Amino acid sequence: MDVELAKRVLDEVRVRGRVQLSSLAEALNINIDKLRGLVEDLKKRGALKVYSLVRKIVFPGPRLLKYRDLPELIMFRVLSEYGRIRFSELGEVARQVSRDDLNAAIGRLVSKGIARISSTNGDRVIELVDEKHEYVERASRLVELLIRNMEGISYDSLDPALQELVNEFTKRPGIVDVKEIRESYIEPGVELDAVYKELGEEISSLTPEIIVSGVWKGREFKKYDLNERVYVAFPAKLHPMHELIKEIREIFLSMGFMEATGPLVELAFINFDMLFQPQDHPARDMQDTFYLKRPKYGVIEYPDDLVERIRLTHEAGWETGSRGWGGHWDVNEARKLLLRTHTTSVSVRKVYELGEREAKIFSIGRVFRNETVDYKHLAEFMQVDGIVISRRGNVRELMGIISEFYRRLGFEDVRFWPSYFPYTEPSLQPSIYVKKWGKWLELGGAGIFRPEVTYPLGVKWPVLAWGLGIERILMIKYDLDDIRTIYENNLGWLRHIPIYTR
Repeated sequence: MDVELAKRVLDEVRVRGRVQLSSLAEALNINIDKLRGLVEDLKKRGALKVYSLVRKIVFPGPRLLKYRDLPELIMFRVLSEYGRIRFSELGEVARQVSRDDLNAAIGRLVSKGIARISSTNGDRVIELVDEKHEYVERASRLVELLIRNMEGISYDSLDPALQELVNEFTKRPGIVDVKEIRESYIEPGVELDAVYKELGEEISSLTPEIIVSGVWKGREFKKYDLNERVYVAFPAKLHPMHELIKEIREIFLSMGFMEATGPLVELAFINFDMLFQPQDHPARDMQDTFYLKRPKYGVIEYPDDLVERIRLTHEAGWETGSRGWGGHWDVNEARKLLLRTHTTSVSVRKVYELGEREAKIFSIGRVFRNETVDYKHLAEFMQVDGIVISRRGNVRELMGIISEFYRRLGFEDVRFWPSYFPYTEPSLQPSIYVKKWGKWLELGGAGIFRPEVTYPLGVKWPVLAWGLGIERILMIKYDLDDIRTIYENNLGWLRHIPIYTR
């Protein structure tokens, strides 16, 4: 215990009686967590009493801040000026209020008897009938207080009439925010004087100076309790997903790759058509892909001759040696905007940009699928994608890159299964063996881009490609059986999981 600080605390409590803990920390210019530890010690000795009070603080809500007033008060002032207004003219005279808020404001004024609605010559009219209604006075007073005190007002400081109004406003979204704040207070305990006297004689911290000077002789030492509970410290650390992404990035950079990025909102042309996915492929259905409602279409900012080559490839194979998918390729279907379903959209962009040039590219990013969320599926998740453009690229090199990537992540046993993807041939599915689970786990797809993908983009060299899931790697590392745990922001789990190690 810091004896001098303890004495200062007791001096303050003697003088002030009941003291708010945060106020005392500010007065003594010390960290409040340090003060809490000291106060807890003094409490156990009976020198202090500690208790908590909960205060309600009222803040202006976003809708109140938007208008700097209540919609019904704005409408009341308009009616005070005009007396009566046709409904057809409301949008003009109260243009600063949205139509929904205006309708609600009229309903509120009518229900409280401040205004009434009538009909004149077939026109609906609203008119003011009570210019001095007590609701207007009370509401105006509360609004003025809230706008003038943006840092909040104590609920207990309001008179009962305004408290009743706050209770009413809490049922209306965006008008007021009421937050409960728990505050700790201390006051003198029955043993304060006795403890204060003990502090003058007791040594709580043994220093070299005390030992050398000999002042410790004849003095009492504070008892050291090995069973005393201590505060648990939770040091700051990055989310394990961020740590894993950092590690993946470092692995690929150390293997000579360059990182690329791309937009989350993508054209179907890039996400699907440039990758030779047919326009009637099930993956393009709305039940699998998130399409934008507004704007629904984008602009294909690629040369017309590239778009034409993509069309010909889909319809008849163009110069690739393929017969294509047949049928009619619809450019409007390609212009649709969507949330990208894979980071391969970044890869295919780079293939076109780089052309026939030796290159090793990777990208890490969020992708979206219209999946039912459950213990092993998410509607949005992270993916790492990569390509190697090489004159001598082959399947063995592709398998070697992926195996080395997983080896550096700590997975020694990697194998590959033959598979099928619309835009690669041959296609592979890499799997790793998880010893603690005793089974093989599939983590993505890989292959060599088909000529139908690369030839229209001006590349006839082999392009090795892969897309691998990231969340499952984290599930293995932390032995999770529910993928949703990663993104639940459960502080208990985040605090107690081991620090991410490589």
